[in-house]
Amino acid sequence: MDDAGGGLRGLRARPAKRLIEAVHNAYGIASDAPPADLGGSSNLNLLVCDGEDRWVVRVYRPYVTPERLRDVHVVRHELDAAGVPREGLILTRRGDEWMVFRDRLVEVEGFVDRDADMDSWAALEAGMPVLARTHDCLRGLPLSEAGKHPLFANYVGSADALAATLDGTERIRSWGPTQAELALVADAERLAHLVSNAETGLTAELPTQLVHGDFWDNNVFLRGGNVVYVTDFDFMGQRPRIDDLALTMFFACMEYFEDPVSDAQLRRVRALLDAYEASCQLSLSPHERAALPSAIARQPLWSIGGWVRLLDDDSAARQHAAGSHREVGWALHLMEDLERWQAACA
Repeated sequence: MDDAGGGLRGLRARPAKRLIEAVHNAYGIASDAPPADLGGSSNLNLLVCDGEDRWVVRVYRPYVTPERLRDVHVVRHELDAAGVPREGLILTRRGDEWMVFRDRLVEVEGFVDRDADMDSWAALEAGMPVLARTHDCLRGLPLSEAGKHPLFANYVGSADALAATLDGTERIRSWGPTQAELALVADAERLAHLVSNAETGLTAELPTQLVHGDFWDNNVFLRGGNVVYVTDFDFMGQRPRIDDLALTMFFACMEYFEDPVSDAQLRRVRALLDAYEASCQLSLSPHERAALPSAIARQPLWSIGGWVRLLDDDSAARQHAAGSHREVGWALHLMEDLERWQAACA
């Protein structure tokens, strides 16, 4: 149901006996119980246990190429060296960092325990310094085009947001939309125009670099209040670092949904920004701070201009659209009081 791009993305893998046998043959890893699916919207992540030993077997979608995965591993090694918490990859018996099963790349790493994900304001404040160190580490890191530009991601850049959103709303119109869907079309198009107008002349000067792409929730593990593991580089790419910050802050605001211009909301966002800034080697410029609020408001447009536009199955695209209306409305309220948000981030 969530294939996209005319079958290019492929479907999430399913657990299979032959997969586990192939992993055993390649890695020498045995399992004393049926593997457990740990979830994940992009990849299949299987917990494999043998007594006290535990591993995660990750099976990528078909669109992930060896070039892309090689760059992901380069990033992991760089982050390890910089002290960003990562569990090490397990090599195959031949010394390879992954194996191939049918048309999928498969890797194995050690399992990491946690007692919390980064989905509360306190956890986010603990995570912001790690995001800052991640950005410092990845700045200037040379990668291939495959590493810099994921084919599918929770991302739409400022230069593409308006046109992509209009493509997405055109698809919604083609369904014979309900009144609720027509209201979403109107709100999404209004938001896209507001964001585009606000970002014109503001984002062209922003420096770009490699970023994580999805620094949020169960991609960041905590134990005892400290970050112990950063995972899921599926959306890793080259873009302004404030776009990476914006995704994290947007999801935080959606998790604790309230009036986007309330004093409490703005204080919390500023606290996250301060926690990030305190650990940066390169401080955020006034230009980056001014651009951050509109980048946050742009986030729900990757639902309309990305997944609604690209998902192959109409019912899946329609379901995704239905889930985005609240987020689009929230972002519209932000844009209506953009100057106040900019003042809070200055």
